[in-house]
Amino acid sequence: MVAMSIGMLDSPPKAPVRVKGRRPAHEIIDPDGELVSRWQSGDESAFASLVRRHEQRVFRLLYRMMGNREEAEDVAQEAFLSLHRHGHRFRREARFSTFVYRVAANAALNRRRALGRNRNRMNELKVSQQAGFDLPAGPRDPEDAATGSEVQHRVQAALLELPTDLRVAILLYDIEGQSYQEVARVLGIPEGTVKSRIHRARNTLRDLLRSYVGRGSEGAAL
Repeated sequence: MVAMSIGMLDSPPKAPVRVKGRRPAHEIIDPDGELVSRWQSGDESAFASLVRRHEQRVFRLLYRMMGNREEAEDVAQEAFLSLHRHGHRFRREARFSTFVYRVAANAALNRRRALGRNRNRMNELKVSQQAGFDLPAGPRDPEDAATGSEVQHRVQAALLELPTDLRVAILLYDIEGQSYQEVARVLGIPEGTVKSRIHRARNTLRDLLRSYVGRGSEGAAL
C-alpha cells in the first residue's frame, strides 16, 4: 500500500476513481449474486434454483473423480447438503460457482480417503466403471474431439489412475474450464502449484493414453 502523507491523513477519504465502462479490479461479477442474496436472506426457493443451476456440472466433476455413477450421486448429495448447512460461510471473495466446486471437491476427497481405507472396494469401483457416459462436455474438454465410447472409457480410466491431487486440478481446469486463479481458490493452493499439477497431470495422462493405444494395437495384431 502506498504510504500516505500527513496532509492526506487529515483529509477525508476520497471515493475510488471509477473509469467509465470499467469496474474496480476487486469487484467480482457473480451471475449467481442475486440468488445467493435471496438464499442467505432465508429464501429456500433461491437455494433450489442454485442447485438446479449447478447440479449437472457438479455431478460431472464428481463422476470423473469417483469413476462411478452411484458414488458420484451420493457425493453430490453430500456436497449440496453441506453447502446448505455452511452457506453462511460464503463471503463473496470469489464467485459462488467457485465455492460450489470447493465444497464438491472436498466432499469427493473425503469420500476417496474413506474408500482408500478399503483397497478391495476401490478395485471393485475401477473394474465396474462404465465403458462410456453421456454427460455433457465441458469447456476446453479434451474429449470434445474424441468419438466413440471406447475412447471416452480410456480417458476416464486414465483419469482414475492419476493421483487425486493431480486429477482434481486437471478436471477443474481442462474439463470444467476454471481459470488458474479459480482452481487455486477451490483447492486453497498457490496458482504456481496449480500450474505445476496440471502440467504433471497432462504428461501422465499422455503417457497412460499412449500405453492404452499401444496395448490396443497389440491386441489388434493378434
